Amino acid sequence: MKSYLSLIPISAKVRRRQNRMTIFCIIISVLLVTTIFSVADMFLRTKSDELQDKHGNWHIQLENISQSVGDEISGRSDVIAVGWSEVFNSDAEQPYYIGEKRTALCGADSIYLNQLSNAIEEGNSPQRDNEVMLSSNAKLALDVQIRDSVTIKTPAGTADFTIAGFGSDDREYYQGQTYLVAVYMTRTAFASLMEQNGISLNPTCYIQFQNASKASRAITEIKEQYDLPEGSVSENTAIMGMAGQSNNDSVNNIYGLAAILFVLVLLAGVLMISGSMSSNVAQRTKFFGMMRCIGASRRQVIRYVRLEALNWCKTAVPVGLLLGTAISWSICAVLRYGIGGEFQIMSVLALSPVGLVSGALVGIVTVLLAAQSPAKRAAKVSPMAAVSGSSDTTPSIRHTMRLNFGRVEKALGVHHAIASKKNWFLMTASFSLSIILFLCFTVGLDFGHALMPSLRSWQPDITLTGYANEPVLSQSLSDTVRSVSGVDHIFGSTYIGNVSASSSRQGIDHVNITSYSDYLLDNAKDSLVQGDLSEIYGDSNKVMTVSNKDNPLKVGDTIQIAGQEVEIVCALSGGLYPSEYSVICSQETLSRLTGEQNYSMIGVQLGKDAADDTVKQISDLAESNVIFTDQRESNRQDRATYLASVFIVYSFLAIIAMITLFNIVNCISMSVTARTKQYGAMRAVGMDGDQLTQMIAAEAFTYSVSGLVIGGGIGVALSRFLYIKLLTRYFGTPWNLPIKLLAIIIAFSSVAAIVAIHAPAKRMRNMAVTETINEL
Repeated sequence: MKSYLSLIPISAKVRRRQNRMTIFCIIISVLLVTTIFSVADMFLRTKSDELQDKHGNWHIQLENISQSVGDEISGRSDVIAVGWSEVFNSDAEQPYYIGEKRTALCGADSIYLNQLSNAIEEGNSPQRDNEVMLSSNAKLALDVQIRDSVTIKTPAGTADFTIAGFGSDDREYYQGQTYLVAVYMTRTAFASLMEQNGISLNPTCYIQFQNASKASRAITEIKEQYDLPEGSVSENTAIMGMAGQSNNDSVNNIYGLAAILFVLVLLAGVLMISGSMSSNVAQRTKFFGMMRCIGASRRQVIRYVRLEALNWCKTAVPVGLLLGTAISWSICAVLRYGIGGEFQIMSVLALSPVGLVSGALVGIVTVLLAAQSPAKRAAKVSPMAAVSGSSDTTPSIRHTMRLNFGRVEKALGVHHAIASKKNWFLMTASFSLSIILFLCFTVGLDFGHALMPSLRSWQPDITLTGYANEPVLSQSLSDTVRSVSGVDHIFGSTYIGNVSASSSRQGIDHVNITSYSDYLLDNAKDSLVQGDLSEIYGDSNKVMTVSNKDNPLKVGDTIQIAGQEVEIVCALSGGLYPSEYSVICSQETLSRLTGEQNYSMIGVQLGKDAADDTVKQISDLAESNVIFTDQRESNRQDRATYLASVFIVYSFLAIIAMITLFNIVNCISMSVTARTKQYGAMRAVGMDGDQLTQMIAAEAFTYSVSGLVIGGGIGVALSRFLYIKLLTRYFGTPWNLPIKLLAIIIAFSSVAAIVAIHAPAKRMRNMAVTETINEL
């Protein structure tokens, strides 16, 4: 033997069974990191492709610059492409039409349309001044195809063009609606049309750099070089944010949350592996004492323990990487084939360098961090421990145990749990961490659910809306739509803004009134946060409001509208329209207060058997002053996104729970093994198998209860804080003690303790008394 380190492979062979659980803990830690980072990498790749498809490949845009400045910037060595675009009437307020449909006009060059915005969906971009490209919704709205002729009507006259293709630089904006279509033409044709109508516009310059990092550095340089005013330079937040180069605070907050998640994962691994290694070291007190006897220094013992831990990594890390990759592939497959939506393009069997490298590095770092405390503990073992058979690591007893709280076996079990303060802390922290994460992540899911209106029970598939929320939809139109085959439910709502009013609450001089039809009122019960909805139905003097930080109106306030008094009797967490000064009532009440009979919006929910012909029939009923919007695809994508979030979050929590379970099982098993002689002595003086099991159970439940108390206390306080900051503040939803979640946590803690008891108790009962006494 050349050095003490030569004992590492020998010890690994001799103690293969004892080391199995420690190696398994390392595998779980590496598996967890690899899975999380691999799935995150696949998600970011998918999201990056999706965002590039939606928002384009450009990095920054410059406004109010001349063509010569743009040409000069295009000559920079770090610039790949420069494109130009200018838009007019994007809000459809001006009288520009194709047929009966309002039109947004855009003049753009081929670089912007083909390379920077990925606008082409079918056909080609306009190459000549008499060609245009239309947004894809024009095929349904105008019933046209490529090579058809269209006429643009402007205040100054008309202009004829030939359709060269379909597409847009903002597909999400035009998708699903037939009220507004976009027309893309050459910059020369656009300038001529604007000149005829006496309109002067400044084009916008879009720049694509070699990468996002160079774009981030170039922003300051370009501002200073050309003395551009603040606000004239803006970034493509989607592309810059995904590359980690965005200056947007919201995007940077996401990376902050990712860093917190990384720390939590690292902490969970350290707690688990450290607990296992501490128990492993505790069983080998004599071995380390013998090393000290034959001349090993404390530094050499510390180095031995660390290298032994790294030796375990030779097996554990590759296995963890393989299992983590397999699990990440399974999760990606579920997201792609089970949930779909925006995840339909997600890669399933792709390797993630980020996940593999992170898993390996974090696994090794976790092991080294976890080895710190056990290594120091092993170094403190004195040579006398090997000679005398005693253990320096056993805490000294300063007083006799109190047995007045239970039987002796239970008292001994509790004593075994709390005797080592470090081990007790590690076990309690492991339990507490999983409980805190569970309570906090569920708040995050509730917040995500509240942020997605498409998840509400009354979310429509089709909407008919008056431009600028004008009440132009008659109740007879609602009845006609209801009779269309395939329509499941229909509701109407009227919105009248800035209505003069006075209130019992100071500072209120106007309100925004919204009416709900009976179907909406029935479904509003899901978002009720205060009061009783039953008084709102029909023609009454009772109304409701939206409870959040932007709305000063509260339940109990009275309001005078058109000389008539109404009382706010309940509050919702959200509504159809903006929440500021929001008063919501029945359609009958609104008609009495304002005299308005028509709707501002009609929402339609389609049945499962609804065909495209159903959508076409409803679209044909929309007149030129009505915005028709098909929201089926966006609703489906939102639901898919939320389901994916739920799946990923609960998968993460399941892995954390598994870590906690294996941790307590491992700790109890190690503890029992380390006290084999003590249990043998107790059995020799008359302790039976049931008492032995009760002793082990008392130890396990001590860990479980302490973790439950600490984790539950901190978790409830933290989840309450997050709930109030996120949901109560923005949606008015009051916090309530999560009884169901706490019941699940208690059940999990109990099951974990019971599972941890079974194997070691069975092993000790089956061992002969002489075998336990002679156990080394």
